Amino acid sequence: EVRGDRWGALLLAGAGAQRAGQAALTVARALGALVEVTDGAASMTRQVHQAEALGRATADLSRRLELREIVAGIVDHARALFAADRAAVILDGPDGTGMPVAARGLSSHFLARLGQPSPGSVPAAALASRRPLFSVAHRDDPRAAADRAAIVREGYDTICAAPLFVGSETLGMVIVYHDQPHHWPADELDALATVAAQASVAIRTARNYSQMSTWTAQLQSIQQLGTRLNRLTTVREIGLTIANELRQLIDYHNVRVYRQHGDRLVPVAMQGQVGQYVDETPEQLAVAVGEGITGWVAQHRLPQSLPDAARDPRSNTVPGTEDDLDESMLLAPMIFEDEVLGVLVLSKLGLGQFSEDDLRLLVIYASFAAQAMANADATDRLRRQSETLERQLRSQRDLLLITESILTTLDPRAVLDQIADRLAELVGYDNISIEVNDRAERVVRPLTARGVNADEYLRAWEVGETGLATWVIEHDEGVLVLDQYEDPRVRPFSSGPVHGGLIVVPLRRREGVAGVLTVERLGEGNTFSVEEFELVELFAAQVSIALHNAEEHQAVEIRATTDHLTGLLNHGTFGEWLASSVARGEMFSLVMIDLDDFKAVNDALGHQAGDRLLAEIGQAISRARRESDHVFRYGGDEFTVLLPGADPAAAVAVTERIRDAVHAVGAAGTSWATGGVHVSASLGVATYPADGLTPESILLAADRASFVAKRAGSGGVATAEEGLALAGGLELQEPTPVDPPRVPDGY
Repeated sequence: EVRGDRWGALLLAGAGAQRAGQAALTVARALGALVEVTDGAASMTRQVHQAEALGRATADLSRRLELREIVAGIVDHARALFAADRAAVILDGPDGTGMPVAARGLSSHFLARLGQPSPGSVPAAALASRRPLFSVAHRDDPRAAADRAAIVREGYDTICAAPLFVGSETLGMVIVYHDQPHHWPADELDALATVAAQASVAIRTARNYSQMSTWTAQLQSIQQLGTRLNRLTTVREIGLTIANELRQLIDYHNVRVYRQHGDRLVPVAMQGQVGQYVDETPEQLAVAVGEGITGWVAQHRLPQSLPDAARDPRSNTVPGTEDDLDESMLLAPMIFEDEVLGVLVLSKLGLGQFSEDDLRLLVIYASFAAQAMANADATDRLRRQSETLERQLRSQRDLLLITESILTTLDPRAVLDQIADRLAELVGYDNISIEVNDRAERVVRPLTARGVNADEYLRAWEVGETGLATWVIEHDEGVLVLDQYEDPRVRPFSSGPVHGGLIVVPLRRREGVAGVLTVERLGEGNTFSVEEFELVELFAAQVSIALHNAEEHQAVEIRATTDHLTGLLNHGTFGEWLASSVARGEMFSLVMIDLDDFKAVNDALGHQAGDRLLAEIGQAISRARRESDHVFRYGGDEFTVLLPGADPAAAVAVTERIRDAVHAVGAAGTSWATGGVHVSASLGVATYPADGLTPESILLAADRASFVAKRAGSGGVATAEEGLALAGGLELQEPTPVDPPRVPDGY
C-alpha cells in the first residue's frame, strides 16, 4: 500500500513460501514504503518541473499584448504542460456565442461544435462550476451522449475543460485532450486552473490594450475630423467626409446623413456597399420628423442602437426592400445649440452588428457634424446675403437698361413682348400676364399672357367675378403670395388650385389703377423672394409709363391713318398700301365703290345724316369683305377695297357681295327707306397685273370701270375690261380724296 491506497502485491513461490508468513508481510510493507518514497520524489520532481513550466507560461503570456498570439500560446503551453495531444481555446463573442480562436490537432468539423457546448456536457459543467473538470473515456460518459458520434470520429479518449474568467465575467474556456486515458490528478487540475487564470488575465489585458488602441485611434480620427470639417463650407461635403471617416472606425454597409428642413428629413449624403443598399435614392429615404425610427430620433433627440431594426415597431421599410431583412442600425441626432440639424444613420446586414462603443463614437461624430453643419449654414447665409446684395445691384442696373429699352419702344405689342422677355431675365417665371381694368364695364380684361398656362390667364372674366387681380385693383396695392394654394383671394385655374408663388402688382395711371401685372412660379415651395417682389413693383411702374406712351403713340398713328368719320383706313394709307401691293409683284384686285346720288342725301337731310349714312355703308362694306381684304375711304362718297391674291373671277364675286351689302343699308324697313332715301353704289373692279402695272394705272382702270357701271345705271358692277371698252377715249381724272385728319398740337 502507498498512502493508504493498494499499489500492488508481493508474490512468493517455492517450498518455503508458506513459512514466510510475517516476514513476507514485513517485506511487502517495506517495499510499499520504498515505492511511496520514490513516488513522492517523482511527484515532487514533476511538481517542480510543472511549476517551472507554469512560470515560463505565465511570463510568456504576460508579455504578449496581441490576442491572437496569446490564445496560440495558451494552446501550446497547455499541450506541453500536460503532455496533451490536442488543445483549443474558445472565447465568447459580444452576443455570448463561443468561437474557437486557437486550436491544435482538432478537425474543423469538430471545432465548429465547440462554440455551443451541449447542456450538461463536461465543458458546460466546467463553465457552470467555474473550475476544471475532466472525463476519461469521454465517449462513454453519459454527459457526452449528444456528442458521442463526433467524439468517436475525432478519436480522443480524455477531455479536460477549464473556464476562462475574470471576476464575474466569463471569457470562454481552454480544453485539453488526450488520445489515451489520462487520469488528471489534483495537482494537474490545479495547474490547469492556474494556466486558465493567467490566460484570463492575459486575454483581458490584451482586450483592454486593443480597446485603448482603438480609442486612441478614434480620438485621433475625431480630432482630424474636426480639423477637416472646419475647412468645409457645404453640407454635402460635410456629409461625405463624415461617411468616409466613419468607415475607418466603424464597419458598416450603409451610411446616410440626413438634414432637417422644417418637418422633413432629407438625405444629403449616402453610401451603400452591398446590393441591398446601392440602389437607394434620396426620394425613397426622405421622411417626416416623427416618421420611422429616423424621424423618431429627430423628434426625441435620443441616439438609438437597434440590433434587429426590422423588429423595431418604430421602423419603416424602404420601398423596394425586404420587410424582414436582418439588419442592425445606429442612429444619432445632430444637435447644435438645442436645435436638431439632422440625423446620422448607419446600417449593417445581420443582427447585433454594432456595439455600445460604436454608438458612443457615432454620438461624438454627430456632435462634430452638427457644429460643422451649423458653420456651413452660417457661411451659406452670408454667401446668400452677399449674392442677394449683388443680385439687387445687378437687378437695379438691369432695370435701368430695360426701362430705357421699353420706354423707347412705341409699338404696344412690342412693348408687351419686351415686358415678358425682360421680366424673365430679371426674376424668371412660369407664367406672366397683363390685365386691364375696364371701368366702364366693371370687369377685368386679359390683355396678354405668356407661359405654360397662358390660356388660363386669357380666360375672360365674368362681370362681378373676383380674384387676386380685382383685389389689387381695389386696394391699389401689390401682393406677394408665397403659396397661392393657401390664399382664398386667388382665382384658381379651371383644373383647380395649384401650389406656387405669385406676384401681382398694379399698373397705375393718373386716373387710378389701369390694370395689373402678374408673374407666377409653379410648384410647391417654388416662390418669390421679397427682393424679387420689390423689383417687380419698380418694374411695373416703368411698364405703366411705357404702355401709356405706346398707346398714345398708337392713337396718334391711328388718327393719322384712319378716317375719323367711318373708322376705315384713309386715302393716304390707301396710297401706301396700293404702292406696296404693286411692289410685291403678286396678283391682287382693286374695287372702286362710288355711291349713287349721295349729294341728294346731303341736300335733303343735311350733312349730319350724310355722315351717318357714310359710316353705315363703311360698316356694311367691312362685313362683306373677306378676312384678308382691306377697306379704305377714298374720297367724299367713294370707297376702295384691296383684295390680295384675288383673280378677276374671285374679285367680281366679292364685289357683287359688297354691292348687295351697300344696297341692304337702304333696304325696305330701314330708317333710310322710311325717309325716302335710296341707297346704291356703282362698283368697278380691276386686277393687277392684267389691268395695270403701276399704282396709277390700276387705280385708273378701277375708277373707269366704276364710271362705266354708273353710266350703265346705278347699282351696277363693271370690270376694267368692260370699262375700257365702253369708255372709249373718255379721259377720267383721279378722284379727289377727303382731307386727311389734322394731328392735334402736342403730338
